[in-house]
Amino acid sequence: MDNMRFDNIVRDLVVDDAKREAEMQRLSPADRSYLVFFTARSGSSWLTSVLAETKRLGFPEEYLNPAFVRDVCTATNARTQGSLLDMLKRRRRTPNGVFSMEVRAVDIDLFGEEAFFAAFDPKTIVFNLWRDNIVAQGVSLYRAVSTGHYHSTDAAPPVAPAYDAESIKLWTKHILSDENLNLTMLARRGRPARFLRYEDIMRDQATTVRQFADALRVDLPEGAAPPDTSAEPRHEKIGDSWNREAETRFRHEEAAFVATVESQRLIRLQPGEPKWRALYAAGEPTVQHVA
Repeated sequence: MDNMRFDNIVRDLVVDDAKREAEMQRLSPADRSYLVFFTARSGSSWLTSVLAETKRLGFPEEYLNPAFVRDVCTATNARTQGSLLDMLKRRRRTPNGVFSMEVRAVDIDLFGEEAFFAAFDPKTIVFNLWRDNIVAQGVSLYRAVSTGHYHSTDAAPPVAPAYDAESIKLWTKHILSDENLNLTMLARRGRPARFLRYEDIMRDQATTVRQFADALRVDLPEGAAPPDTSAEPRHEKIGDSWNREAETRFRHEEAAFVATVESQRLIRLQPGEPKWRALYAAGEPTVQHVA
């Protein structure tokens, strides 16, 4: 994992400091920011497309994903965490001053946790995007990774892989880890989050947009918000009868595994429960790994 850390990614990167500084002076930074913590196959690409289309609610891309961060640094002439975030807040804000980013705790750890949170004061709004049906999520991630076909916008034709329970377990555990790490990082940093559930946002596009607009106190002019909740988004998850049949089979054959996963999801805790209070009062709880 060391080669994915920010310092190693940019170690040999050549940038134009003078050009960056001139741009910093010319562009005003965002005056409102929000972060979306997410997990794979939780609707994050769909959410980005819907919010970006308003032109007033930010462009919440995965700027700190290790797979993208070198290109982002090259484009912004930034070789330090602080200079990168300063430039993004200028380059990638909407005209009304909103900057946004989709991120996972694992990305922040590789980027540098202290530098990241130093750039976002407590006024920064945090959303936590999660998916209630983690088995369907694991099936979807297995299919996407094994076929290389993630969305309806991808060039490759949709294909279904062979059913593989062990691989579905692997990717479900990966999602569980990211989901819990997101919550424990937010708890450790004392950053409360507004929760967004995949099943809810996919059901009602217009309400999803209004949630962000209300939180950011952004007025959306006529036509800026999706007028029809049934409007087809730009990104669609690749899912069909194969996904449904694979989920049904997996739940039947791997019921004990599913129960163990569900018991370990911190997102299942209800506000007010002792364990929930401990999570947000004491920081990072002990999270068992699925056997």
